[in-house]
Amino acid sequence: MAGCTDLPFRRIARRFGCELAFTEMVKDIPVSKGDLKTMKLIATADWDRPLGMQVVGREPELMAEAARRFEALGADVVDVNLGCPVRKVVSAGCGAALLKEPEQVARILEAMVPAVRVPVTIKMRTGFDEGDDERFLEIARCAEQAGAGAITAHGRTRQQGFSGMANHEAIRRVKETVKIPVIGNGDVKCGADAERMLRETGCDGVMLARGSLGNPWIYREIAQYLRDGTLPPPPTPQERADVLREHFALIREHYGDVLAFRRVRPVIHWFVKGLRGGARLRDQGSRVDSVEALEAVLRGMTSESPEPAAL
Repeated sequence: MAGCTDLPFRRIARRFGCELAFTEMVKDIPVSKGDLKTMKLIATADWDRPLGMQVVGREPELMAEAARRFEALGADVVDVNLGCPVRKVVSAGCGAALLKEPEQVARILEAMVPAVRVPVTIKMRTGFDEGDDERFLEIARCAEQAGAGAITAHGRTRQQGFSGMANHEAIRRVKETVKIPVIGNGDVKCGADAERMLRETGCDGVMLARGSLGNPWIYREIAQYLRDGTLPPPPTPQERADVLREHFALIREHYGDVLAFRRVRPVIHWFVKGLRGGARLRDQGSRVDSVEALEAVLRGMTSESPEPAAL
């Protein structure tokens, strides 16, 4: 969710019921040095709690220093990324590359866990490639033995990227391997998906990612569906437009006018997905450079009838 879960995004998500939010993934070296650009990526506020901050890296002492920085900034959870599939990250031996090195994961966590008082957790994929069954379970065991507080398991291998479907059986095996909490992740786009994830994996909770982009209503939907099996009414086009307008106001407040229009363009794409005329609205959104241009998109959203988004 790099480039997505900034402070404005989290403000909207929490308003709709997100219980625990995470910052964007940042690298260990710039965090440990207090790099200003990196600090902007993990900016927080008094209302932004509970909050997890996620770091990617491979050197134990640098990762421990990043954890200390996070704690000083107010993080309630320090999360280690063992899942990023991006080639640049993997080629540096970080992210999903560490799924091939259980011993190094253990060394990283053995340095990080005693460095802070807040829980240190990991987010992992279910292997680097097919056939990694024993190795990704060894990662889970190493994390538990090193004192990790929880594991989030995304049900795809690194080689899969975001293709195919999340493997619930692999997540279930992680849950059966360790006693610490396991959070299931992957392809949760509605209340029924969350219920199925919990039922088929036995996991202790569900993490949302792509399913929440442009759809903060999903938090309410999941809570209601898990509570009584019913669904709230879907948002109307007017409600979508109103929340997009609110999201833009938060972006403008956080980044200023110079960056606000560039930052809102991908957000527009999220919110118009599933609306008839969405292709035209996405094209308009890609060129938004003024409040007037944004308002034209918002008017277009409310003048079109919605159709179900493709799953």
